[in-house]
Amino acid sequence: MSNPVLFSELRRRLADHLDLVSRIAVDGDGASVLAMARREVPQLVAALRVLVDEHQPDENGQCKRCRSGPIWRRVSSPCRMLINVHLATGAATATTRERTCWRPRRHRAGS
Repeated sequence: MSNPVLFSELRRRLADHLDLVSRIAVDGDGASVLAMARREVPQLVAALRVLVDEHQPDENGQCKRCRSGPIWRRVSSPCRMLINVHLATGAATATTRERTCWRPRRHRAGS
């Protein structure tokens, strides 16, 4: 298998897997969602941490991963990948309370 074919296959498999996880999260029953979340969320968090760790700024504030190329094309920190992940995860709009409150809210019946 050549690199373009291999990369294409890896991207397709990852996209299929993420689609399945999304479908279960949205349409699955409670037990399926819970089982999937316990298995997938730690893996997805770990994957995002790898991406973020690869895009750390160097001593000049340049993203170590994105800094290749001529100096006028170098991206200052935070790089575009970090901003995209930040926006996609909702971290940009989440309040401190939303990030720390992980228990479902309980409602009193009849009120």
